[in-house]
Amino acid sequence: MSIVCKSPEMGFELPEPVCTPHGTRLEVIRDFEELQKHADAWNRLVTETGQRPEMSHAWVATHLETRLNPGDSWFCLLAYDDQQLTGVLPVVTVPRRWPGRKKCLRFETPYDIFMTGAVEALMRRGCEENVFPLFLKYLWSIPCDCCCLRIRGLPCIRLPDLLSRRFCRGSRPVTDTDGSESFIEVQGSAENYLSTLSKKFFTNYRRVGRRIQEQPEVRFRFETGNAEINTEKFMDIEHQSWKAQRKTSIRSDESYIKFFRLLTKRLEAQGWLRWAFLDIAGEPVAGQFMAQSGDTLYVVKIGYNEKFSKLSPGSVLFGHVIEKTFESGGAKELNFMSGYSWLNDWNVQIRPIANIAFFPASARRWGLCKQPLQLRSLINRNPKLKKVVEGFSDRLLNRADA
Repeated sequence: MSIVCKSPEMGFELPEPVCTPHGTRLEVIRDFEELQKHADAWNRLVTETGQRPEMSHAWVATHLETRLNPGDSWFCLLAYDDQQLTGVLPVVTVPRRWPGRKKCLRFETPYDIFMTGAVEALMRRGCEENVFPLFLKYLWSIPCDCCCLRIRGLPCIRLPDLLSRRFCRGSRPVTDTDGSESFIEVQGSAENYLSTLSKKFFTNYRRVGRRIQEQPEVRFRFETGNAEINTEKFMDIEHQSWKAQRKTSIRSDESYIKFFRLLTKRLEAQGWLRWAFLDIAGEPVAGQFMAQSGDTLYVVKIGYNEKFSKLSPGSVLFGHVIEKTFESGGAKELNFMSGYSWLNDWNVQIRPIANIAFFPASARRWGLCKQPLQLRSLINRNPKLKKVVEGFSDRLLNRADA
């Protein structure tokens, strides 16, 4: 049972931001057209800081336009020093009420279990100690009985900074573990990397590769644009797999379709969009949707046509993408944005991820808000309990529509 109930009808007012003594100007944006004016500076800041593509204007704005739940609202905090953008914090507001009509505002960065994760405050290097406390101070100034800021899917390497007193002064942080993400450091040659795979797995990978080459009109395509056509092709491929049955494919949800079409269009305009396809006899049988930010290539979504499952087209394309990344020299890391167990066959490294929530240091009722986070952490630490919860979730996803 939820400790608090979601209450979409509960309104709240945003106070006017004030200038800080050290000269940082805070802007509060609640309009997409106004937000668009900051897009170029925002995306440059992502590139300059080497942050993930999910933290770009293209990704965040698309999420806010298409993926909010009924009753949720959004605003963005932008910090400027003179004319230079030094920080961005996109916020989704989930109003709730406690028993007794107490008003609680849960602030979240944009998050979606399938497409959008690890969105935190974007800050220019050297400005973090001024910008992040400023963001938290503004959130705590919004009138309510209790509030918190929740950031999910965050690489644990970010926690030491965010938990330091310099960053979260005037706030109380609470963390819980939440799985891991897999990655490969792109160093040396593809041949050296492949030699690190287990003999059994490498032999099978080469075997299915030869079987693919025996098929008619085999073609591997790697493209950086053509978003309008490739977006539809990728969604078709993904919908021809088990994801359609579990209703987790993009085409299973109209809002995901809108999100994906708009996102790929914007990523193409930024030059970050990457595609990989495997065609057999002129028909796409496997695909990967990727985005490159800085020197990291992110594999966001993969899919294959189950009609060709005996040929393992998804695995063959996956290996080709890895090999090409080594050969091209265009990236130093290949990030898979998830920690699925099957990735271990590819000799990936593991980076743990966590969730973090910040509460005002003065809040008296924040213990109640903390309990769901503690429960989640308990589940994640107990493999048997986690398996039971995931099994229940799977049954819900597979349940027939009433």
